[in-house]
Amino acid sequence: MDEWPCAKEHGRIDMKPEFIRFVTGIVRQTDCNREEREDLYEELLTHLECSFIDYQKKGYSEEEAMRTAMTNFGTEQEVGDQLQEAMYPYRKGMMLGLSVASLLFAYSVYASQLFIMGDAHILWLILAVLIGMAVLFVTVRPVTSLNRRLWMNGLLLVHLFVYFYGLLLATDVLPPYSVGLTIIAVLILLLGIILIYRTTIYDYPSKRPALWKDAKRLHFINITLGILVVFVTLFFLWALLLFSEVSSIFLLLLIPIGLWMLSYAVQMRLLANQKVTWAYAIVFTQIAAVVVMIFLVRGI
Repeated sequence: MDEWPCAKEHGRIDMKPEFIRFVTGIVRQTDCNREEREDLYEELLTHLECSFIDYQKKGYSEEEAMRTAMTNFGTEQEVGDQLQEAMYPYRKGMMLGLSVASLLFAYSVYASQLFIMGDAHILWLILAVLIGMAVLFVTVRPVTSLNRRLWMNGLLLVHLFVYFYGLLLATDVLPPYSVGLTIIAVLILLLGIILIYRTTIYDYPSKRPALWKDAKRLHFINITLGILVVFVTLFFLWALLLFSEVSSIFLLLLIPIGLWMLSYAVQMRLLANQKVTWAYAIVFTQIAAVVVMIFLVRGI
């Protein structure tokens, strides 16, 4: 990255601890991956250094120049929000909307089951609240040490799994309450799916432009297959709950989801090693397996 003119003129100066803390607070407000975060961190520090030097040239003392540079830059929250919105438009608002809507839906379904049906699924409520709070936490307080794409997508997929089951629960509530809850559940699921596609395909582009088109295709196919796998396995769960013990069902449920996650990871590793043909061979095998699963569901 090219340095700012003042940095070229004066050379690198000692980083002020106040600047480091200030810039760290700003960068934590964004959803950057590690490489983007390092570039942004250096750029913001360099900008503050330049402002600091300019104010000293105007006769400000060192403390006054440092304080004025940070004041004119803006608060950590303001600058962080502006950078987040510039890099990922509407992302934070969509995540906040998903988490709040999910929590309200979870409590509404539980209350409807409890007071209208006389019985409620407390385990599902706990899982739904935990996943809703997790989405809210990573939105409000991004964890800088995590791989954003990996953890955010994993969280959104778990959210999709839990709240699709919530959709099934909502359909069991007596009408007219079931109609409203079902519509809300569908909207929540659609928003979650949109965020999964956006996070994987658009928000964190590959550092290797030559393979980025292949990466986008494989991400799109795998996300779509993952969603289908979740829906199909939940259908089996819903159907088998009537005839089997819960423990054995959950063990069966983990197998297709685990195989999908493993094959997805293997494809990305093969693509990183430029073994594109093998990556596509695995994804075509996945497609065939999901088609077989769908025909099995239709036959039940």
